[in-house]
Amino acid sequence: MTLDLFGCTSVTAVQWSQIYIRAVHLCYPFLFIVWLSHFIHFIHTSIYYLNHFSYCEILMRLAKSSSLYLMNSNELLIELRKFVLTKSGLRNIDPAHCKVISEYVFQETKNYVSETTIKRFFGFANTLHKFSLFTLNSLSQYIGYSDWDAFTKDKQNSLTVSQSLWQTLKLKAQSITDLSLVTKKNNSGVPFEFTAKRSFYYPDFDYFLKNNYQFATISAQPGHGKSILIAHLVEHFFNADNALYKNDIVLLINPNTINSAIQAGLTLKEWFLKEFNFGSVSELITYFKNNPNNKEGRFVILIDGIDEYLSNSDRFKLFIDFLYSIEENNFLKIMISLRTNTWINLQPVLTGSAFLTKTWYTGVFYDDDTLCNVPPLSTKEILYTLSHIEKKLVTIEDISQPLITQFKTPFWLQVYYKLISETKTLELYDPLLCYELINYFLEQKIFLAKKSTEKIYLLKKISNHISEGNKGLRVAKENVISYISSYPEAYEELLHTGILIQEKRLSTAIPTEVIRFLNDDIYTYFVFIQITEIFEYRSSKAFFEYILQNFSPKTTLRNNILNWSIRFCVNRNEIAVLKNILKLPFSNEEKNNAFDFICCVAKYELSKPNSKFNKQNIGQDFIDLMASGRTMSRLYKETIKNISDNVLNEDIQIMLHIIECNIFLIDIDKVSLGNTMQLLKRNYKRLNELFPINPYDLILYFYNNLINKPTEGGSLEDKIIKLCHQIDRTPPLKNEEITTAEILTYRLVLNTLFAQRNYAECHRFIMAILNKYPNIFYLRNSVFSPFLLIHLGHTYLKLNYYKKAQRIVNFVEKIIKSDYTYYTQFISVGFFVFKASFYNCIHQYEQAVAESDLGLEIAKKDDFKMMEVALYLLKIDSLKHADVSEEVSNVIKELLNFLTHHKISMPDYTNLNGGQFEQTFKVLKSYRK
Repeated sequence: MTLDLFGCTSVTAVQWSQIYIRAVHLCYPFLFIVWLSHFIHFIHTSIYYLNHFSYCEILMRLAKSSSLYLMNSNELLIELRKFVLTKSGLRNIDPAHCKVISEYVFQETKNYVSETTIKRFFGFANTLHKFSLFTLNSLSQYIGYSDWDAFTKDKQNSLTVSQSLWQTLKLKAQSITDLSLVTKKNNSGVPFEFTAKRSFYYPDFDYFLKNNYQFATISAQPGHGKSILIAHLVEHFFNADNALYKNDIVLLINPNTINSAIQAGLTLKEWFLKEFNFGSVSELITYFKNNPNNKEGRFVILIDGIDEYLSNSDRFKLFIDFLYSIEENNFLKIMISLRTNTWINLQPVLTGSAFLTKTWYTGVFYDDDTLCNVPPLSTKEILYTLSHIEKKLVTIEDISQPLITQFKTPFWLQVYYKLISETKTLELYDPLLCYELINYFLEQKIFLAKKSTEKIYLLKKISNHISEGNKGLRVAKENVISYISSYPEAYEELLHTGILIQEKRLSTAIPTEVIRFLNDDIYTYFVFIQITEIFEYRSSKAFFEYILQNFSPKTTLRNNILNWSIRFCVNRNEIAVLKNILKLPFSNEEKNNAFDFICCVAKYELSKPNSKFNKQNIGQDFIDLMASGRTMSRLYKETIKNISDNVLNEDIQIMLHIIECNIFLIDIDKVSLGNTMQLLKRNYKRLNELFPINPYDLILYFYNNLINKPTEGGSLEDKIIKLCHQIDRTPPLKNEEITTAEILTYRLVLNTLFAQRNYAECHRFIMAILNKYPNIFYLRNSVFSPFLLIHLGHTYLKLNYYKKAQRIVNFVEKIIKSDYTYYTQFISVGFFVFKASFYNCIHQYEQAVAESDLGLEIAKKDDFKMMEVALYLLKIDSLKHADVSEEVSNVIKELLNFLTHHKISMPDYTNLNGGQFEQTFKVLKSYRK
């Protein structure tokens, strides 16, 4: 096999018989008289042609001298495809249409052409042999011809002698290019019309065409969308209705073109001669340089996807010879698309030639360090494709930031499109999606592929040797050569699929080959796999201690390893072990991110049909986790709602409904609160058994407050006092012994006492809890501890114990500064509420306003409605004392607009100000827009 598509050939005596035979084949077989006349003409003119023209030119002139020049089979098939589409009423086609066309053909002709055959006919499936005469006859009859022969004769007769050589070449090139384009579009992981046009390169390509450059390159790593970019270039510049360069000849050569030639038993040189009747590109250039009047535009050759062929040293040399053989001219343009690891071997050849260096157009976006001129997808391009995939407008707010980063490589959009075709339960804003994309990709390309054992072994060994360099995570090939030598075929497949990238580092004294992963997240996955092997695929406290000790804090690598670990544990329904993330000294940010990710994975696993984490076996461990971190995020709310609607264990469902009620109180959502209370009321008896005091009675108090219904609190207060005495008499216990039922109850009790303004009893209740759990304020793996501290601080303020309240402020600030204390944004806002209230009480109104503003900033962002109302009220009170009437009016307007916009009321439990503010609060509460 030769890649010398375009080597020169001279005419010899031995070839004269071939010339005559090929000339005869250009004519209809049944026209014997015409054959004879051409043969006589051939004899008379042979001496003249021999002296003046090359072998290929003689063939072309003989073909042109006959008015019976034939369309080749490719052109005829393309024509037939166009007529079938028109007859079927389709402008474009996708695989789903093939079944419909099969039915149309049967209805019209009573001949059954299978859906699979139709797919092969339109390029949606591999074609390993020619189409049968039955298929061609049936499709010809469908469009109105008696058979395939009648169709071909009609198309052949439409050609006239007036057609120029340029137009003949253009027609032939168009048939090849159209087929290549169909193949590219069909191989696109995302429907071609969904892909971004990458118009960043349009000015570059236009400049290349118009100026004195011979060839250009598109070089990038696998998965960066080189082939799709080329398809868009061909469509935009040559094929579109309003294309700029309609007269130019464009020839798109891809691996399928080369494979077709191989299957036909031809070298590419022979293929080019067969298709274009020129022995080489050099001959074509010479002909049009000698006959400039026959040139009607540019001849543009685009060569794409030949990296695998150029990996052979002989073919690579032939390709280099082809580049050297190109003569300088102003009409032939060649664009070559290559992976950077191929390009890095080709570039020295170009820079070693003055002519090639001068005529090579690198492009505006060419990066000398990466040898790439295809930049990552822009956010706008990502949103364009996602909007088409989702069939709705997708904005930047709809997507998680890690996913935006991942989608900058176009390849991941293809993986996403395939994944959602199988499951549509993950949303774009869900951080789990990044990991599911990686898992899905590796499953298809590694775990379910041939030589999977060898590939996994290599990837683990390579990932184990990778280190951080000045240009990212990579390893010198020499360090892992022994592993590669053991499984060379598996290694080559990993390179071909793009999972591994092999590059040359030219910045060193001696150029060094280095290996890296296509994506750092894939590398992370194989690092994680090795951790699971160390612990024999069992999660434990030691498992998370290993992560803590061996990976640097606050790094993307440790965050990803933690997330893979969470996914691993939830997949196996090992929920209890996840509590170690909150107990061990991971940073607060890591704990919050981990908590959110637990919610993501739990919600997703519950939707899967064969998951081990399912509605039958969700247990107390999961409830313990959910109660430990009241983050109040959208994700948290959705997870609680989704699981409470599906879990089968009644006790677990009751606990989740209590958590939901807490959420609705903060959201000031009386409708949802009322609906959930109806579900709780059905289990009133069981609530008495599960909780120290029936939480339904406590929630009912707040519900009545929300709907402005007076409540008789005497009996409820008696129950709380009784519970307080029970707690006070309990022997001291360790923090680990506090139950989720207790935490949920104590929160509701303290909020109820505070709302009832029973501050003395509130203080006694906190002291009783402290008596039962003496170290409760030092609990660092649950938000209950800072909640209790802040609540005690508010109680001190109401009891005028300002020095004690000051100590609470100092203590909470100290523990929050300790990065390993677990607290959430909700706790942060609660602390700002407490500090604003504290500064109000000690008459430092300017500081109170400042704390209110800081709290409002977070509350607005995270949609903590109850906290937002409380902070507005505190700010109004502070500004009133500061005697700034205009600012008071502005904040009141903001508060009223907020209430109107969200269609919520202003319940009594949102007002934390002192007695002097009561009248103002009543006026604000009664106001209606």
